[in-house]
Formats: sequence, C-alpha cells, structure tokens
Amino acid sequence: MSFVDLATLAMHRRQEMEARLNVFLGKCDRAVMDIKKLQHQAKGFVEQLNCEPSELRDKFLSCMKQLDEYTYLITDFNLALDNLDRPVNKSTYYMPVHDNPGRILKPLPPTALNLIDALSEPTPSTSKACANHCPSEKIKKKKIPKEDQILIAFSSTSCSSESVPSSKMEKGVQCNLKNEVEKLSLTDSQPSAPTMEERNLPAQKILQLDFMYQATITHVDGLSFWIITEDFQDAHNLMRDMNEYYRENTQDLSLDEMMSLTYCAFYEVDSDCFYRAFFIRLTEEDMSIAEVFLVDIGETCCAPTTTIQPLDLRFCTNPPFARCCHLAGVELLGQPTAAQEYLKDFVNKPCKIKIDDNSSESLGAYIFYPSGESLSDLLVQRGLARRIDKTTSATETSSSAAKGIPELDECNFRIDDCPEYDDPLLAVTGYHNRDEMDICKHYKGGPEKTCFKGRRCTKRHVLINPDGWTLDRVPVVAKCNPLPLPAPDTYLRVYVTHVAHFNRFFVQLKENITKNEPVPDFGVVLPPTSLNSLVLDMNSPATRMAYKPLKLVPAPGELVAALYPPDEQWYRARVISSTRADQNVEVMYIDYGNVVWVKENEVRELESRFWPLPAQAVRCALAGVSALTGDSRQWAAAKDALNKMIHERVLQAHVIARDYDEITVELFDEHGFSIAEQLAAGLFVNLEEYEISYDTNDTQKVIVP
Repeated sequence: MSFVDLATLAMHRRQEMEARLNVFLGKCDRAVMDIKKLQHQAKGFVEQLNCEPSELRDKFLSCMKQLDEYTYLITDFNLALDNLDRPVNKSTYYMPVHDNPGRILKPLPPTALNLIDALSEPTPSTSKACANHCPSEKIKKKKIPKEDQILIAFSSTSCSSESVPSSKMEKGVQCNLKNEVEKLSLTDSQPSAPTMEERNLPAQKILQLDFMYQATITHVDGLSFWIITEDFQDAHNLMRDMNEYYRENTQDLSLDEMMSLTYCAFYEVDSDCFYRAFFIRLTEEDMSIAEVFLVDIGETCCAPTTTIQPLDLRFCTNPPFARCCHLAGVELLGQPTAAQEYLKDFVNKPCKIKIDDNSSESLGAYIFYPSGESLSDLLVQRGLARRIDKTTSATETSSSAAKGIPELDECNFRIDDCPEYDDPLLAVTGYHNRDEMDICKHYKGGPEKTCFKGRRCTKRHVLINPDGWTLDRVPVVAKCNPLPLPAPDTYLRVYVTHVAHFNRFFVQLKENITKNEPVPDFGVVLPPTSLNSLVLDMNSPATRMAYKPLKLVPAPGELVAALYPPDEQWYRARVISSTRADQNVEVMYIDYGNVVWVKENEVRELESRFWPLPAQAVRCALAGVSALTGDSRQWAAAKDALNKMIHERVLQAHVIARDYDEITVELFDEHGFSIAEQLAAGLFVNLEEYEISYDTNDTQKVIVP
C-alpha cells in the first residue's frame, strides 16, 4: 500500500479542476452567444409579416411555429439549470460509506447537464412535474390588467414559463451561473443591433404625369430599362461615401449571417466601387456565389460572397435611385434583342423623361434627347417598333376582358376560396361592420316599445334591415361650395392653373387671388378667406404637426389634405379613387384642378377651418374649337400646344356660356390675340362658329347627368 502526499494530490486535483472549468466556461460563452442569436432571429419575425395578403397567413403560422421552438429550447435550458440546484433528500439518496455496504443507491434521474446539448435539443419537454420533487403548492392567481393581456395566446403541451410554475428554492444553494444567465439581457450585454425594419430603404416617390424630369438610363434589361431621375448628385455622393466607409470598415460574414441579410453593400471589381444591393439568394450550384440586385443601377448580377458587406444604417436614408420603365406609345417588332442592343447605345446619356403611365411598377415613359428626338420615334424609324393607338389598344383590352380566361369562369371560380376574403362582409364592403354591437338585438320595433331590459339597456333601439345588413356609416367631409360662376358676356382676368385637354382647362379668378385678408384681433383664429392665406396656414409647422391620418380608406368624393409631391406642400383635394394593391390614392386638388396619384400615407384629415373657403379652381371650355381628327396623338399635340400658350399665365377671358359647373370662354393673351385662332393657325384644331348664350332671365334649368 502506497501513500501520496496530500499537497501533491490536492495540486493535481486543482489542475484537473481548472482544466475542466476552462472547458465549462467556453461552453457557457457559446451558450450565451446562442441565446443572443435566438433573440436576434426572434426580433426579425415581425419584418417577415410585411408581405402580400395571400402570403400573410402562411408566414404568420411559420413564424409562430419557430417562436414556439425557441420557447421550447429556452424552457429546457431553464429546467436544466433548475436540476443543478436540486436539494438532496436524505431519506431518498444515501452517501456511499465503508461501514454500510448493504445499502443500494438509487440512481439519479437523467438531467441535461451539458448546456449546449440543452440548447440544441429541439424536442419540447412534456413533463409537468417539478424537477426538484418539491411538494405541490397552490399558486396564487395574479390579476392582470386588461390592457396588459395578450391578444393571441397559443396553448402547448410543453413545459414553459407560462405552463409550469417555478418552484421555491432555498437561498443557500443558488448557482452563480444561473444568476448571471437570469440577469442577462440583450440591452445590457451588447448594444442593440439594428432590426431588419430599420435596415429597409424608404419607398420611392411617385413620378407625376405630364411632367418633364431630367433622367439618365443606367441599365437595359430586355424590353425594360432602368433610369435615375434628377438625383444624380445624391447618387454620386452616396457611392463616394460608401467607398470611403467600406475601405476602412470590412468584416467577414458567415453563411448564416449572409443569408439573413435583406439589403447589403456589394463591391464590383470592374468599376472598383461599392453599390447598395438587394440580396436575392445563394446559387444552388455554388454556395460561395451570391445573386444580388443593384437598387441604384437596376442590374442583377452574381458575385463571390467575399464582395458582400452588411449595409450600414447611414446608407439607408435614401430610397433606391433606379426606376424600371418601358417605352410608351410603341410596340417592339421582331426579336427583342435587336431593340435591346440599340437601346444600349443610349446608356449613361442625359435625357428628359415624360411619364405616360404610373399605375404599375414599370413606368410607361417617353424619352427625349437634347436634339429634340424621341427614343420611340427613333425605334419606329429603324423598323424596330410600331406605334400604338390608345383607342385601339383600349378596345382590344376591353374585348379581351369581356371574353375572360377559363380559370375565372363562373363555374370554376369562387371568391370564398381566396384566403384574403374569408369574411364575406369584408369581401363585399371592404370593412367590418361595427354598429351591430351597439344595436340591441332584442328590440322588436315601435315608437314606445323597448326590449325586456327596459331603461337598463345600454344598446340602441333601432330596427335592423331584414336582409341582415346594418347601417354602419362613418361621416366624412365631402362638401365644398363652388365659386359663383360669372354671367355670360362678362370680361374677367383669370390665372390658368392646369390644362386637362386640348379644349378643357382650369382657372382661378384673379379678383379672388388678390383679395386682401382681414387682420383678426389678437388671440382670435379665423378661417382663411383667400387662397394665399389658406396655403400658408395649411403648410405652417404647427399645422403640419397636427395633421391626423385617416382611420379608414378614403372614399371617392371625400375632401382631404393631400401632399403635392413636386413641391412637398399640402393642399385641399378630393378623392377620386384608390387602389388597395399598392396603397395609392388618386386625388384632384380642388383649388388648382390637376389630378395626381399619391401614397396613402400622404393623405390626411382636412381640418374644419379649411372647409368654408369655396373651391378656387373653375373648369373652363375653350369656345369655338374642335378636334382635327380622331387620333389621340393629335389630341396630345394640341394639348401640349395649348399648355405652352396659357399654362400659369394671366389672361383675359370673355364668358360665352355657363353650365352647372363649367363656363365656356374666349381667351385672349396680353396683346389681345385669340388663343383659339393661334391654335388653328398651328393646325392643331378647327374653328367653329358660336354665339353668346344669355341665361340671366332663365328661372330653371334641367340638368341631365
């Protein structure tokens, strides 16, 4: 029998303990990093819900399933830590001693002492018994305030912090590691990383119709091309700042980190420059090659993953500069490759663009160059395209729409099969009715009758329509008095604000523009009585901050305050239509007459003090003119000629006739020349005879809609 020095034995045991402790600390660090990773991934679930309505249900259920799996992992992790602090019951477990060889040791229940294994185990726990074998204790129910209750609760058979009560533990056997993990929070341990929503780029502004924009073609992709409008210097400054930043700040991304990116910074070797890009995917053939879309150029390319960096927040303030367009008014002939090669010759050349259609993601545009030539005309001259008549295309479209497709035939199509229209009332009316919860369902009718509750009933006693529909209505502002129309055979000075057609335009009466605003007493707020004061009041900093967003989708005819994108100012407008797909609203500015598509978040409630002033725009018809032909291109040319002659000019008008909401006038410029005769001299319109229609003595008129 040999004896070992106790000091030597203690030293060996100490070294062995330190070695194992180092391994344990390394696993603890990895466990902490895994918990933080779960937190980051869970915060990104909300961003995944920004999708199409048809995909919302599947993505919501998928995110909730992953969130349940994360909850299972954290639950098993907490249970494993609880087992470390299990108290020893001497009546059940015995210590092995030499003088008691006959006792049988009961095996300890299996526990997950490896923290990494506990985190990586996806199977949820099913036991609801306390791991410490503590006596059952009645849990006191806590009253939860109504506003703190969750909206959706998911039931589960697994152990979690909501389904398993935490057992009371003795204060003397607390584990230091457990205390540290319980105190761990993302905000305390590490600066909060920007969420996926913060890394998204803002939306592009809508380009308005009949406006000329400075532009440059950046990329041609088949029949479509990409342009940058008026923001060349901003795009140049952004790329310069990105080059300076990423020359000094680069980091290596793992495969998982790269796949979690939405927008990134892409380095192009040929141009030696960094670009903002949308991360699409990793190629299936080679996981080291990524496919990205350059949002400021419009080009899709593949590149090694080593050229991709996370996009810093300082480069997320500007919307994508590139816009997708197609040539308006023409249809390409033959092989599209010939037209594509011809369009590539115009890349990076300055031009002007006029939008003809902005109702879809691809803008219909006319491209003009400094020489005065149109890109559409050049394609027609080379035989690569033919012109499209809008009237013909509209007829073909209507006939094809009337014919329909087999999938949408009545026998094959059911609207209730659509996932976004599960509620038939929502499918028909566009909203959930709310007044049926306020109407008493026990009321049977009659002026003096009531329900069985009598005066104690808090519901409204009105009869419900027999077909089941209720009278759920929300009042909105829809009435604005027009200006009184001047009598025939009167002369007045007008300011032309908008030209709608070759013989239709909107004017403001000069006497209303120059009218003096009364000065109110100190502390008295009066509604504006002139257009200038109205515009100043609507765009003051205090009024801009007080604008309230609309609670419901704006209805046609509703009066709102709408932002005018070209000058970023607020004006009174009337809603014409709205589209739920892209959340755009078509409005007409009642003080100017022009019609513009704006974003839904650029429409606000119109305050009551802006209602009394009558609508300042008066619709006018040019007397004695008619179209030369039925060609829409000739109408557009006549409209452009009239726009150059009268738009934003003060002219002399002679009233010939007046209708319900329109007056027919002669227009004369500052030299006394007739505008109609000038149009006819340019071979844009035909002249017709007319006479003044006096209506002063008329007592009534029949208005036919």
